[in-house]
Amino acid sequence: MTLQKIGKSLLLPIAIFPIAAILTGLGYSFEQIDNSTIYFFAIILKTTGNALLSFMPMTFAVGVAYGLSDDQSGFSAFNGLLTFLIITSLLGSDSVASYQSETSGAIPIAFEKIDNQFIGILSGVIASGIYNRFNKKTFQQVNKYLVILLITILITIIVAIILYFLWPFIYEGLISFGALVSGLGPLGAGIYAFFNRLLIPIGMHHALNSVFWFDVIGINDIGNFWASTGTLGVTGMYQAGFFPIMMFGLPGVAFAMLKTAYPQNREKIKSFLLSAAFASFFTGVTEPLEFAFMFIAPPLYLLHAIITGICVFIAAQFQWIAGFSFSAGFIDFILSFNMPFSKTPIMLVVLGIFIFFLYYFTFTYVIKKFNMHTLGREVSEDTQFLSTNLTKEEALQIASILIRDCGTLDNITFMDCCITRLRFRLLDVDKFSFDEIKKTGALEYLKLGNEIQVVYGPHASYIMDVIEEMQSQNKS
Repeated sequence: MTLQKIGKSLLLPIAIFPIAAILTGLGYSFEQIDNSTIYFFAIILKTTGNALLSFMPMTFAVGVAYGLSDDQSGFSAFNGLLTFLIITSLLGSDSVASYQSETSGAIPIAFEKIDNQFIGILSGVIASGIYNRFNKKTFQQVNKYLVILLITILITIIVAIILYFLWPFIYEGLISFGALVSGLGPLGAGIYAFFNRLLIPIGMHHALNSVFWFDVIGINDIGNFWASTGTLGVTGMYQAGFFPIMMFGLPGVAFAMLKTAYPQNREKIKSFLLSAAFASFFTGVTEPLEFAFMFIAPPLYLLHAIITGICVFIAAQFQWIAGFSFSAGFIDFILSFNMPFSKTPIMLVVLGIFIFFLYYFTFTYVIKKFNMHTLGREVSEDTQFLSTNLTKEEALQIASILIRDCGTLDNITFMDCCITRLRFRLLDVDKFSFDEIKKTGALEYLKLGNEIQVVYGPHASYIMDVIEEMQSQNKS
């Protein structure tokens, strides 16, 4: 299983979060208006958006389990939800307190953040792996789905036990690291920001955030900024540099991905990228954009983390300060603009404009130079079928050639498709030949063990429907 597969499986759940972020942002904005009717609707918007955002880890569990299952199974998605609920219940504050005979306030702080994105993704991977492993097996006199559920429960309990001992050490280690970094001034702020982004994929950024943003070791950067206590030009430095990144940098990433997408794919991804860019700018909710490329193109995400660290360092070094209560978006920027500890915040906008172009041109260059398969680049722009309607006769011809050059239906043990690819699992992979398949408009193929993936573009699902129809006719 590759990071790219996990990344693609996340595209479904992250699609809802730009909308959630916009709802939340509008709710916070309208909440400031002194009108009872508007306030009522503001609370509805904010609560709806917050509900969607707070359940992000759970949607990751369901979406990854669904996306990684061989046949995009609803049962696998349910399995992912079950896995997530078991892990978060077994490792929740109340459960851990009962294991240790302590009150919930005395348990390690690590378990207060156990329902994070990493646990969601891990749950989806576990659930889909078990489903794929046992779905094709036959169990005499026993319902196979019941067997899969029982196996899932047992394995999930084992994973939870491992995490029970491992998770606090990782969490406490990060807090200790944060305490060490905090003594380095603006350089420490930059190092913190770098690791803040780098740890998001595994959900451990909360550990660092608690050191710098809250009152774990006495910094309490967010609380002190809004309470106007601390040191002017210093308090807020662990927040300020995120504004250029979230308001300008990540929207630059969205435009870079839109620019580098193949022309025929741009309309398909435009609405998502533009809404995600707006959500990042307006509310500071960056997960929709970050999760859209962190697993698909890890080098780009590393580059993003590096630029974030540099940006936060620059803002801290020059004492350009603003703060946030929710996230580093336009709403919090405006709210903090006239706070007593806000210092030359307009320079964050100037820096942000530079950061926008830095992200846009750097990401555009890297994506093209290294041919990264970011959104809209999953297939080549040269395919002959992308801009034309594929007729049933053409699809039948392609399907026949595919079946023949996969060694006939007898050699195919499993097949499915995603948006652009056909996947075949073969008994004898040596019987596969790509020469004639390529002439039908296929762009490339990937060989992963006994699995063959043939890239066709947006007609992949239609071709698969025709193949399955031929398979059904062959059986009857």
